[in-house]
Amino acid sequence: MLCRGSFALPLLLLGILSATAQPTLNANTYAQLIGNAYISIRHPVDFGTSSETQVQVRQALQGLITRQGAAQSWDFSAFTYLEPVTSAQVYLPYSDTLPGARAFLQADHALQVREGVYLYGALRQNEGQFYYGLATGDSIMALPPDDPFPALRFPLTYGTPQWSWPSASFNLEVLVAFLVAFSGDSSLAALYEQYKSLLQNASVTLLWEVDGYGMLITPAGSSPCLRLKRTVRVQGLPAPFPSTQDVAVDYLYLTEDLSLAAEIATRLVFSSFTLSLQPSAASYSVSHVAPVAHQPWATTSGALLQAPYPNPFAEQTMLTLTLPTPQPVSVRIYNLLGQEVARAFGGWLAPGTHQLPIQAKGWAAGVYLCRVEAGPYSWTYRLVVKP
Repeated sequence: MLCRGSFALPLLLLGILSATAQPTLNANTYAQLIGNAYISIRHPVDFGTSSETQVQVRQALQGLITRQGAAQSWDFSAFTYLEPVTSAQVYLPYSDTLPGARAFLQADHALQVREGVYLYGALRQNEGQFYYGLATGDSIMALPPDDPFPALRFPLTYGTPQWSWPSASFNLEVLVAFLVAFSGDSSLAALYEQYKSLLQNASVTLLWEVDGYGMLITPAGSSPCLRLKRTVRVQGLPAPFPSTQDVAVDYLYLTEDLSLAAEIATRLVFSSFTLSLQPSAASYSVSHVAPVAHQPWATTSGALLQAPYPNPFAEQTMLTLTLPTPQPVSVRIYNLLGQEVARAFGGWLAPGTHQLPIQAKGWAAGVYLCRVEAGPYSWTYRLVVKP
């Protein structure tokens, strides 16, 4: 759904955009993640329930997709959003004690994308970030050392030549498993199952391109960003389909410090007996980095904390905390200087789900940090108070 108003930007903002410096992401950006948990609060776009609203949202997203090149603006602030979802990707230094690690001796770090799911990879300053294999429980999928999965090529900057992966002989099911594990997008697996019979003799190539830079505008704030275009291209489809077909194209918007991001996913659909790519999902996310030791991996048997909602907010936001056992709980608010400005809650809570309000009446507009501690568990969230 779209909020009332226009996507047109004020002339002042356009002037700022024209002077926006091009961001660059390099190996040092990602090296800072190793040993930390990358915490992301994702806000999915609400496509609505009526066909009219869904068409309107897709058209607005298509308008953002067509903006490529230098000094662009991508405004996500006019959409409405579903409840946010908090997730964590834990970057661990390589250790042979990690699950499945001994199959990937060439790796220098492991990425725990979800509980029990690890990707093993290497960070190469002059080449990029590569992943060598996937360990899920007792299952291990290894890639040949001479054909690794290139997650990113450094430096990432506008004008970076397009690069691709994998080779035409690569196993499609392994590619799908990697993409699902790496992105957390299970719709890719469903897409593969839908077209599996057509893909028996086909080859798949993953294409990457930095196709623009400019200003990313979200309800959480604005920042210069790069846009990465990721295309899943299939060749060798049987008639009557085109021999070459792009089945998925994702547009990733990344800021230089990885604190703000957005994504538009497009998928292949049948429309009036023809194949076409349509926006199928979109979101923006606000992220921060926390030491792994201070950010325990939440499981269904542990404590769970949903992200503050709404955020940004003017007077009140709400935390939802679920406890497996009685725990002492504290909720403290800090400014960016590290000074405590409020204690929203302190005391014992019984097992179960609790609503914890945070009142911001009288606070100056700006960014704050919310620190929640519940026994051995702890979380830190970024709060944005509107004027």
